[in-house]
Amino acid sequence: MRKVCTFTALLLLLALFVSPSSGADMGAMTPAKGTAVQWLDAHSEVGAEVAKYIWHNPELGLGEHKSSTVLQEMLKAAGFKVESGVAGMETAFVASWGEGKPVIGIHAEFDALPGLSQVPGLAEEKMVVEGCPGHGCGHNLFGSYSSMAAIAVKKAMEANGVKGTIKLYGTPSEETLVGKVFFVKEGVYKDADAVISWHPGTSNAVSYASSLAMDNFKVRFYGKASHAASAPWAGRSALDAVELMNIGMNYMREHVRPESRIMYSIPDGGKAPNVVPPFAEVWYFVRAPQYKTVKEIMDWTKKVAEGAALMTQTRMEFIPITAVWQYLPNQVLAKVGFANAQLIGIPPFTDEDEKIAEPFSKSVKVEKGPFLSREFTQYDYDKPFSWATGGGSIDEANTSWVVPMVRFSGSTLAQGTPGHSWQATAQNALPPAFKAALTVAKYMAATALDLYANPSLLEEALAELKASNEKHGPFVDPAKDVPLPTFQLMHNVDESQVPVQTKDMPMPDFSTLK
Repeated sequence: MRKVCTFTALLLLLALFVSPSSGADMGAMTPAKGTAVQWLDAHSEVGAEVAKYIWHNPELGLGEHKSSTVLQEMLKAAGFKVESGVAGMETAFVASWGEGKPVIGIHAEFDALPGLSQVPGLAEEKMVVEGCPGHGCGHNLFGSYSSMAAIAVKKAMEANGVKGTIKLYGTPSEETLVGKVFFVKEGVYKDADAVISWHPGTSNAVSYASSLAMDNFKVRFYGKASHAASAPWAGRSALDAVELMNIGMNYMREHVRPESRIMYSIPDGGKAPNVVPPFAEVWYFVRAPQYKTVKEIMDWTKKVAEGAALMTQTRMEFIPITAVWQYLPNQVLAKVGFANAQLIGIPPFTDEDEKIAEPFSKSVKVEKGPFLSREFTQYDYDKPFSWATGGGSIDEANTSWVVPMVRFSGSTLAQGTPGHSWQATAQNALPPAFKAALTVAKYMAATALDLYANPSLLEEALAELKASNEKHGPFVDPAKDVPLPTFQLMHNVDESQVPVQTKDMPMPDFSTLK
């Protein structure tokens, strides 16, 4: 704590000798940034308490009632105006403070993953509640510290006479690529000049990377039930149709680009062996470096599904769930973000933090420290970006095509920790994770304040976005005709049947935010 306080004092001292920001001050300490950093350090316990509250109340996408509520109450206590139920999603919200331009937004996520319950701090697999969701992707940190960053920006704007509007976009159901997809579809970003985001992980970075485009869909087959032993000829197996479709898709793999990814699961394959299944369902993700390739594969996929139905004399139903383009990096904002990340520095980890991280790294065969990253991932921000050839997909990819974006990451996890793992869940409620997330909140707040102070940067970022759309687009919303999916469709379970980890946990005290 002494090191953090000393660093904060040094930043504030520097700020006293810096004039109000101009274009040349990008990434330099200013009085407004000093205010934001000081506020974040002074209220670090609030961020940790909110992150722990969300961690102890893990909820699946579109069912994040406690998680969404605690963030909304936090922002209301800090003086934000909160609009809930945005874009038709009960747990979505937008918190706003200020007026006029520029309008800078910050993304917040808060959904958990199915079946990833894990005892916090324990470096061996052990569920808190069998079958319960868990925060294996760190969205308890994402939502909490994005909100902290937004409040810090507000405090800095108030104290230093900064004009504009700060918004916190509370976006549910990222894990199923829903929240921001429907924010784009419903025009939620129409007044935004830039959006800032981040993600927990094992590295400190200002991303200049893309992500894979993806279609998320189900195919349902309807057949005819009959006794599978005494009258199989009277039945038509929906499961046979699913299996034939999967065989066709697996043969298709040989003839698509090697960077493409085709994956599936069978949520419903029938109820009993002695009944010819009258219904079966298969769930697919199709990914590729660019959405145009996804579309080509999808056109073929639908024909494979139709063929499976013809071969089995069943009826086929195609059900789109969501779809995203590849993420579009913005060179201008990446440079602004990196300048501010360098200003703030890496998370101030201690020897005690290393001891906490060590057993988790060793659980995945990483034997040599340091076990927490103490450097920035290097990108060449002066060169054109490249499309991703691996990795995952993100719902804010669609956002990146309609408003300039910058994305940070922070080393909240021990080296080697896989995402979506019990090791990640166990660490996302520990002090090193809070320390790294607080550091990223400073990156985001400082970057936002540079953009308020330098509107020309926003003009340059928008010009780049338009040029990218002309070169690589134009962006056509792949979900424009897709209805908002239900909880049941996304999770294959009724919300009431999801195990609950914690009951009646009191909400954190927000009196210090007023």
